[in-house]
Amino acid sequence: MAKNISRWSLNAVDYFGLTSEYIYNASAVWESKIHPDDREKYNEYLKQVFVGVKLDPNFEYRARNKNGEYVACSCRGVVIKDYVGKPSFYACSITNKGIINNNDPITLLPNQYEMLNDMRSLKNNKKTYAVLMINFIDFGDVNRRYGYMTGNSVLRALATKLATDGAPIGKAYRGEGTILALISENIDLEPLKRLFMRLKTYSREGIMVEGKRVVNELGGGIIIATDFDIDEHSIYTSAKYALNYSKTQKHGNLMVFQNDTAESNKSNMALVNEVRNSVINGYHGFYLEYQPIFSVTDNQLVGMEVFVRWEKEPFGSVSPSEFIPWLEQDPVFYALGNWILETALGEALEIKRSQKDFYLSVNLAFMQLERSEFRTVLLEILRRTGYPATGLCLELTNSSSQLGMEHLKSQIEFLKSCGLKIGLDASDFAAMDLVRHLPIDLINLVPSMTGGMENNITTKYMVEAVTSFAHRLNIRTCFTGIEDEETLKIAKQYPISDMMGYYFGHPCRIEEFKREYL
Repeated sequence: MAKNISRWSLNAVDYFGLTSEYIYNASAVWESKIHPDDREKYNEYLKQVFVGVKLDPNFEYRARNKNGEYVACSCRGVVIKDYVGKPSFYACSITNKGIINNNDPITLLPNQYEMLNDMRSLKNNKKTYAVLMINFIDFGDVNRRYGYMTGNSVLRALATKLATDGAPIGKAYRGEGTILALISENIDLEPLKRLFMRLKTYSREGIMVEGKRVVNELGGGIIIATDFDIDEHSIYTSAKYALNYSKTQKHGNLMVFQNDTAESNKSNMALVNEVRNSVINGYHGFYLEYQPIFSVTDNQLVGMEVFVRWEKEPFGSVSPSEFIPWLEQDPVFYALGNWILETALGEALEIKRSQKDFYLSVNLAFMQLERSEFRTVLLEILRRTGYPATGLCLELTNSSSQLGMEHLKSQIEFLKSCGLKIGLDASDFAAMDLVRHLPIDLINLVPSMTGGMENNITTKYMVEAVTSFAHRLNIRTCFTGIEDEETLKIAKQYPISDMMGYYFGHPCRIEEFKREYL
C-alpha cells in the first residue's frame, strides 16, 4: 500500500484487459473499469476497508471487461497490517458473477448484453442469423423539444412496435443509447425490409405519446451473419456501422451488409473481427507512423502528426480508412486510442527533449472524449511517459460534434488546464462552429475543405475567411495535403503558420523520421 503497487492474477489481466500483471496506482486504473453508477459506493467501501473498518465481505459492483461488457463482481478484501499496526497490504479476491441479464427498464426489452449472449449462442450452435438495427436519426431533437420523459416514452413506444411487429420473425433488444435491434434466424431479407419500412412509416407519421404526435426519421442497418469464425462483438460493431452509414450517408435508407453474397462486406467484417482481436490481444499488428509539420516562415520542423497502421496476414498492410470507421462503433476503440496516445508520446519524447518548441499532434477518439475517466487515464499516461503536456496537441475530429456541447466543453477546458493544446480538423465550414464555443489553439485545413480551390471561388473565399479570423484570434493554422509546388504556392497566399503534406514528407516510422528530419 505504501508504494501503491498491485499485482493481479493473470485471469484478471486477460478478462478485464489490464495493461500488465503489475499495476501502479491500481485504484485509479480499476476505478475506470467500474460502472459510473457504482463508483461512489465503491470508493467509499475501499476507503473504509483501508482504515480497517470491517464491512460486508460480499460487496458487489459492476466492472467492464475487455469486450466492453459490464459484469457483476463480488469483492472480498482484507487489510494486512505490519508489526506496528500500520496498514501494509490489501488482499482482495474478485468473483465474476456473470454478465448482467436484466431487461432494460425503459423499453422493457432485453439489453445489449443479453443480445450479445444470444448472438454468441447462435454462433456456437452454427446457426446463421440476421441483425436488424434501427435508431432515430436525431433523437436529441426529441429530447430538446419535448423533454427527456417524453423522449423515453417515444423510445418505449417504438420498442413495443418493434417487439410486436417483429415477433413472428425474431427477438427484439435494446442496444446502446437509443439503438434498438432485432435478431432473426430467418436470413431472408424481405421480411426484415418490410418490418423496417413499417417502423419507419410509424415514426415518420408521428408516435402519439402524452397527447403529442412526435415525428422523427429512422435509420437502419442489416447484417447477415453466416461466418461462424467472426466474433459476436464484431457482428454487433458491423451492424452499428451499417446503421451509422444509413443515418449519415443514406438519409435513413436501409443499409444491408449481406456477407454471403457481397464478398467485400464479408471481407470487411472479417477484417474488423481480426483488427478487434488485435486490440484485445496486446495490439499485435498495430504500429505508428509520423508525418512532419513545417513552419511557413522559415521551413523548419515544428511538429509531427501520428497515424495508426495495422498489418497482419492474410490481409497485409491495411489503411486506417478501411477499419477505423467500423472500429469507431466498438468499445475497444477507446483502448486503442489510449494505446496510440501512450505509444506516440513515448516515441516522440527524445525529439521533444532536443527541440523545445516541437509538438506532437494526436487525434482524439470520440470514445475518449465521451468517457469522464479519460481525464485520469491521460494524466497517468503523461506521468508514465514523462512527455510534457505543453508539447502535445490533441485534435478534435468531426465525430466530436456528436457529444453534447456542455460535456465537450468541460472535457476540453480540463485538457487546457493541464497545459495541452487543442486542435481541430476543419473538414468543412460547419466544423468552424466549434471555434465559437471551445478554446482552439490550432486549425488543420484538410484537403476535403481546400481541394480544388484554384478553380472554385467559393472554396477560395471559405479558406480565406477561416485563415483570416484564425490569424486575428492568434489561432495557428496548418495547411495539410500539400503534394506539389503549385499547392504550396496557393497555401502561402494565406496567413497560415504550418504546412504538411507529401511534398514535405510521407508518414514513416519513428526511426526513419529521426534520420530524415533531425
